Amino acid sequence: MVEITVDSAFDVVYPLLRLTAACVTIWYASGCSSEPRMYSGVATGTVSGFIAFAYLQPLFTPVGLELAIIALYVLSITSAFVGISLGVLLPFIFPGLCFGVSVALLIGSTAAIINPFYFPITSLLLGILGMVSSARCSQSVMTALASCVIGGGVAAGFLVKGLFAYMGDVARGFQFHPPEMSGFEDYDFSIPTEIMFGFVWLVCLISVSSLLVYRDGNFRSVNIFALFRPGYTSVPTTDLGDSQMAKAKNQMPFRREAPSSSPDAYNMFDPADLPPRLAEYANMVYSACEDLGNFFGFQDSSVRNQAEHLLILLSNNRRYMSSHILPPSLQPPSPIHALHAKVFTNYMKWCRAMSVMPNFSKMNTSMSAPPAVASRVVDLVLWFCIWGEASNLRHMPECLWFLYHKMMEEYTKSEGFSQTRSLYAGHFLDTVVAPIYDIVFKNMKSKDDHVEKRNYDDFNEFFWSRNCLKYKYCSETSDDGVDLEGLGGNNLTGPLPAESQPSIAEGLLSAPKTFLEKRSWLRSVMALSRIIEWHIVSFYLLGVIAFARELNWGWVKSIQYASGAFWIFNALHLCWNLLEVWAVYPGIHLTGTAVCGSIFTLMARFLVLVYQTLYFMWAFSPQKGIYMGIEADKNFWWWQYVWISLLCMLPYCIEGIFQVWPALCTKLYTSQNDYVQSFLNILYPLSRLYVGKEVHESFGHAMVYIFFWWTMIAWKLFFSYIFEVYSMVLPSIELTDDYFNYPNQSFTKMMLLLTMRWFPQFLVYVIDMSIWYAVWQAFAGTAVGFSDRLGDVRTIEDIRQNFGRAPENFCKKMLSPDAGSRRGSSASFLGSSNQNMSQGENSSLLSSDPHKLQSYVNRLLDVRIQKWVMFSAAWNEIIDHFRDEDLVSNAERDNLKFSRFDGFSQAIYLPVFQTAGVIENVLSELERPVDEYKDSRTGTFADDEYFKPISENVTMITAVSEVYELGSYLFTQMLGPVHAADVNAIMSTLLDWAEKGTLSGHVRCEKVRGVFTHFVALVKIMSKGLGKRQPASKPRSKKKAMASESVGTKSLGGMGRRAVSVTSLASLENESKNEKEQESPEIIVDALRDQVRDKFRNLAHNMKGLITNLNADQQSRDVVDRITFLLSMENGFLWDDAYASDQLDEIARNITYKAVLKKTYGLVACHPDEGEPKSAE
Repeated sequence: MVEITVDSAFDVVYPLLRLTAACVTIWYASGCSSEPRMYSGVATGTVSGFIAFAYLQPLFTPVGLELAIIALYVLSITSAFVGISLGVLLPFIFPGLCFGVSVALLIGSTAAIINPFYFPITSLLLGILGMVSSARCSQSVMTALASCVIGGGVAAGFLVKGLFAYMGDVARGFQFHPPEMSGFEDYDFSIPTEIMFGFVWLVCLISVSSLLVYRDGNFRSVNIFALFRPGYTSVPTTDLGDSQMAKAKNQMPFRREAPSSSPDAYNMFDPADLPPRLAEYANMVYSACEDLGNFFGFQDSSVRNQAEHLLILLSNNRRYMSSHILPPSLQPPSPIHALHAKVFTNYMKWCRAMSVMPNFSKMNTSMSAPPAVASRVVDLVLWFCIWGEASNLRHMPECLWFLYHKMMEEYTKSEGFSQTRSLYAGHFLDTVVAPIYDIVFKNMKSKDDHVEKRNYDDFNEFFWSRNCLKYKYCSETSDDGVDLEGLGGNNLTGPLPAESQPSIAEGLLSAPKTFLEKRSWLRSVMALSRIIEWHIVSFYLLGVIAFARELNWGWVKSIQYASGAFWIFNALHLCWNLLEVWAVYPGIHLTGTAVCGSIFTLMARFLVLVYQTLYFMWAFSPQKGIYMGIEADKNFWWWQYVWISLLCMLPYCIEGIFQVWPALCTKLYTSQNDYVQSFLNILYPLSRLYVGKEVHESFGHAMVYIFFWWTMIAWKLFFSYIFEVYSMVLPSIELTDDYFNYPNQSFTKMMLLLTMRWFPQFLVYVIDMSIWYAVWQAFAGTAVGFSDRLGDVRTIEDIRQNFGRAPENFCKKMLSPDAGSRRGSSASFLGSSNQNMSQGENSSLLSSDPHKLQSYVNRLLDVRIQKWVMFSAAWNEIIDHFRDEDLVSNAERDNLKFSRFDGFSQAIYLPVFQTAGVIENVLSELERPVDEYKDSRTGTFADDEYFKPISENVTMITAVSEVYELGSYLFTQMLGPVHAADVNAIMSTLLDWAEKGTLSGHVRCEKVRGVFTHFVALVKIMSKGLGKRQPASKPRSKKKAMASESVGTKSLGGMGRRAVSVTSLASLENESKNEKEQESPEIIVDALRDQVRDKFRNLAHNMKGLITNLNADQQSRDVVDRITFLLSMENGFLWDDAYASDQLDEIARNITYKAVLKKTYGLVACHPDEGEPKSAE
C-alpha cells in the first residue's frame, strides 16, 4: 500500500499547477489582437515588474530584515501596475519598447550572456528601434509581437523551474543566486542548459503565435512585413467609421425654404411707430441687422425678433445712466456700453481660457453714430442673431461663443459692413445650426449605454480646448454656400478665410467622450481618497506614539519611526494616480499634456518610492553594510530618506496653503503666465477645465471651516489614542515576543496575527469619524442657532411679534447682494439709503398714500418695501403648499397669505393673522386716559404724543393705513359716482389733517370706537349678503341705464363706425315711451340694500359727531356739510332705491371689490384666534 504524504502530494500537484499556469498564459497572450491597448499595458507591466524585481533584489536581500523582502515584492508589484498604466497611456510606443527588451533578454538567456553591460545596452538599442517601428509603422503588429515574446517567456518560466531566476541574472549582468539555488541541477541535458531554456522559450513563443493566428483568423497580426508598410493605425476613440466621416464631410447641406412672413409683421412694437425709449437706437440696430442678416443668411423673422429684443434690453439698461442707481463716476458712457459689457463677460473669459484675443467689430463708419457705439451694436446684433437661431445649441454656451468668435472673425476680415454679400435667408440655419444639431440629436436619442452615448456636456467640453479653433463654423462647400441673389459673377464665390479648414461638424463627429464614470467600488475609493489617506497616516502616527510611550523610546527614535508616514503618503498618492489611469481607460480621451503629466507623476512617484524604501530599510537594518558602494551608519541613510521624502511632500504643503487661502488657488488657475500654465497643464490636468476656476470661499469662511475640522480632529485623535490605539500596544508586544525571543518562529504567522488584531481597531477608527462629525455638526448647529436666534419663534404669537423682521432676514439669507438693487437685473429696485432704513420703524411697512393709479416711476418702491414684496411671494408659495398638503383649510390659507390688488397704491397687504385684532388695540390706545399724553403745564396735547404708541408700532400703523385705503375704496365703489366727489373730499381732508399733525384737533379720536363699530357691522352685512346676491340682468335706475348705453356706444365707437338702422331708431322710441310710463315711483324690494343703508346711515351720523371745531375751522364745517349732503341727496344711495340696488349689483359682480371686502373683514372683524391655523401640524 502506497502511503500518500503531504510532500508527495505537493510533488505531484505543484508541477500540474505550473503547467496550468503556462497554458493559461499562452492562451491569454494569444488574444492580443482583440484589445491592443490593454495588452500594451499588460506587456509593459510584466516587463517593468520583472526588471524592478531583478535590480532591487540584490539591494534588499542583504538588509537582514524579513520586512525588506515584503517591501521588495510590494515595489515589484507596484512597478508592474505603473508599467500597465504607462502602456495604456502610450500604446503606440511601449509595445515596441517591451518587444526590444524581451528580445534582448531572450538572446542573452539563450546565449548565456551574463555581462553587466550587455542587457542595458542591448535592450536600450532594441527598445528604441521597437518604439520607432511601433510609432511610425504598425502599432497592432508590434503589440502582437511583444505579446508573443513576453507571453512565451512567462509561460516558459512557469514550465521550467529556475528560468525566472536565470533571466534575472542575465538582466543584472551577474549571478546573484548560487548555482545550487538556480534549479539547474534538476536537469540533465546533453546540450547546455541555457540553450535548452532558450529553446523552451522559443517553443512557447511559437505556441502563442500559432494560437494568435488561430484566434485572429488570419496572418495579419504576425506579418513581419507589415512593419515596413507606411502609415500607422491609431486607437479609435469613437465608434464612427471613416465612411461616416466622409459622408458627413461630403454631404450637401439641405436648403430650407424661408418661412413666409409679411414684412409688416412684428412681435410687440411696430418698427415704424416705436416708443421714444426704443427709437433712440433703432437706426443703428436695424442697419446692423440688415448687414449681418445678409452676410450670414439669418432668417428675416428671427432678425426682426432679435432686433426688437435688443432694443428692449437697451431701453432697460438706461437705468445705469441714473444717479439713483450708479454714481456718475461709475456710470457707463451709454446703455450700449453697459449691455455690451454684461453680455460679453463670459465671452472674454472663454477667450482668456483659449489664450486668444476676442473678436469684436471694427469701427464701422457706415453708421451715423460714434464708431465705438456702432461697433458694439454690431457685436450685440450678431450675438443675439446667433442665439436666436441656435435652438438646443443654447445648452452648449461655449459652442455659441465659438460660433460668434469665428463668424465675427470672418466678418471683420472680409470687411462685411462694406461688402454686398447676400446669402439666402436660412443659410445660417442650414449650414451651421442644423449639422451640429443633427449630431447632438442622434447622440441624445441613441439607445446605447452611457459608455457610447455623448450628451450636451461632452459636446460642450469640445469647445474647452484650443483644438476647436482649427475648425470653421460653417459646413458648406466652396461652391454651394453663397446665393448671389442676382448680384452677378462677383468674387464672392472665391474661398473665404476659413474654407481650407474642416467644419466644426466633422470635429464634433470625431470628438471623444471627455468623461466616463466606471461603475465600480474603486470609484468610491477614489472619491474618498483623501479621507482614506488621512485615516491611514494618522492611525500609523498614533501607533508610533503609543509604542514610544510603552517602550520608552527617545524622541529621536520616535521621530525616525514616525517618518515612515512620508513613505505612506507617497505610496498612497501613487495608488491614487494608478486609479486615475484606471478611471480614464479606455473610454476617455486625454490631451497630450495630460498624458505627459500622468507619465511624469507616475514615474517620479515610483522612483522616489523606491529610494525611500531603500533608505528606510537601510536606516533600520540590524547589520552595518555597504550599500550602493557607500559605507555609512544608520543616521546617514535616515537623513537621505528625509531629504528625498521632502520632494514628495512638497505638493502637500502647497495644497495646504491653498486650503487656508483659497483665493491663491484661483489666482494660480487664472494666471496668464505661460510657465505657470505649462506647469499646471502637465502636473494638474484638471486645471485645464473651463469651469470652476474662480469658485472659492473667502479667507474668513475658510478659517471657520478649518476651526471646525481641527477641533473635531483633535478630539477624535485624543479619544482614539486612549480607547482604540494605546489599548492594543501591550497585546502586540506580547505577540512579537515569541518571534524575537525564540528561534524558528514564523514571521508570516506573526504578521497575520498582528493584522487580525489591528484591522478591527482600524475599522472602528475609521467609522467613529462619522460619529464625531455628527456630534460636532450638532455643536456647530447649536452655535449657529444661538447666533441666528433660531427657536425664538415657537408659537403663532411669536410669529406675530417677529413677523416684521422676517423680510430683512429672508433677503439676507436667501437672495444675492444684487437682489433689491439696480446692479443686477432689470427686475431690481431703487437703491436704499441709510436714512430710509433708519426711519423704517417710524413709518408704515407699506405706503399710506390714498388709492389712485400711479405712474410707472411712482410705483418703483424703496428697497424695504421690495424686500416685503419678495418675501411675500415666497411666503404665499409656502402657504399654498400647506394647502396642497391639506395642512390648512381654504379659510386658513386666505388668512395666512399676503394680499395684493392691481392698481392699488400699496404693493402688498399684510396677512389677516398678522393684523387681526390690531385695530382693537389701536382703539384701546386712543381711549387711554388723557393724563398719559397731555402736557401737565398747558393741559394740551399734540398728535405726536397722542399717536406715539401707534406710530412706534409698525403693525399698528400698517393696519391703520390698510383700513384707510381699503375703506376708501369700499365706500367709493358702494356709493357710486353720485357721491364720489364727496367721499374723496372727506377722505382727502382727513389725510391732510393726519399729515399736518392736527388730526386730534379736528376729530374726537377717543370716540372713534362708535364709528368703527358701525363700520364693522356694515362690513359683516356686506360680506354675508354680496356672496348670495343675484344681480339684476339690467339696471333699474334711469341714470344707470343711460350710463350703460353711453359706455356701450363709446366702446362701439372705439371699435369701428356706428351703424344706425330703422330697428335701432324704433327701439329708441320705445325706450322714450317706457321712460314716461316709469315716471311713477316703483317699489323695489331689496333687503340687503335696506340693511346696508341703515348701517351706513348710523356710520355717517356717528362720523359727524366726531368732527370738532366747527365754528372756527372751515375744513371741519366742509366735512360735516358734505356728510349731511351725502345723507340727504334724493338721487343718492340713501334715498334712490333703484340707484342703491344697482350699485350693490355692480359691486356684487366686481371680483376685486369682493377680494377687498374679504381682506377688510379679516382686518377689522376677525378675532386674533380666528386668524390662527387650527391644525396641530
